[in-house]
Amino acid sequence: MKPLISFLTSMVLVINTMAQDSTALANPESVISDGKFLYVTNIGKALDPTAKDGDGFISKLSLDGKMIEPRFNTTKLNAPKGTAIIRGMLYVADIDRVIGFELATGKQFAEINLSPVTGSAFLNDLTTMDDFTLFVSCTDVGKIAEVNIRTGNVRVIADVKGANGITYDKATNRLYTCSFDFQNMKGGELGVITWKNHIPAYEKIGDVHGAFDGLALLDDHTLIVSDWGAIDHPAGFVEKVDLKTKQATKFDWPVINGPADFYLNASEKKIYIPALVEGKLVIQQL
Repeated sequence: MKPLISFLTSMVLVINTMAQDSTALANPESVISDGKFLYVTNIGKALDPTAKDGDGFISKLSLDGKMIEPRFNTTKLNAPKGTAIIRGMLYVADIDRVIGFELATGKQFAEINLSPVTGSAFLNDLTTMDDFTLFVSCTDVGKIAEVNIRTGNVRVIADVKGANGITYDKATNRLYTCSFDFQNMKGGELGVITWKNHIPAYEKIGDVHGAFDGLALLDDHTLIVSDWGAIDHPAGFVEKVDLKTKQATKFDWPVINGPADFYLNASEKKIYIPALVEGKLVIQQL
């Protein structure tokens, strides 16, 4: 936990010296879409991803990135991060709990506390397994949890140091992961969790390393992952990883300052990246 606290302290000092964009976003961390709108979680103007300070919020944007509703949620959030949508409901990871909101109204309808089972105060990414199940990365304690949103049951399925971005492939029943090593900006790795006789097992993918954040599956053999590159200066980028060759290829795009948990529209090959440090949304065509 000490490396995490030290890293967060240095991150706050660095980022607070950089002006946020003039948009209504405030340290945007995750973006998702229901096909009609974009929903962006904001840690808040006070960048402290583990503080229960009540200044976090969700913004609603058009598909071309224009602000529609700066504060979509109607109840208090602290430092919201990863997102998932199931049956018209938006689920958000907020420090130690997963909260559900109605997309139609922005009203909260569910709250599940993961702390008693995971011990985490840094829930990060979410991904959907089915209509009743979410996977959640617990970055500070290095765990992946499974949450039943109908019963509220929580269980840890794997240990993954620095677990950050996660994405589930329903076709193969594989849960892909990427990690962020707070002691080594090149120490994060890609991995996959598979099940044999209903028992989950984690395996590292290739020898691709970095400070990984967002993760998505483009097709059956290609992962897209964002990498901060550095924390003390703008160095972020996005790359694709061939699961057959285990080779990574960077996209030739301008540097992104803090590329966080992006949304990938695989059919249109378009990616929406929250540039956390810059306080803006970057939209790129793959």
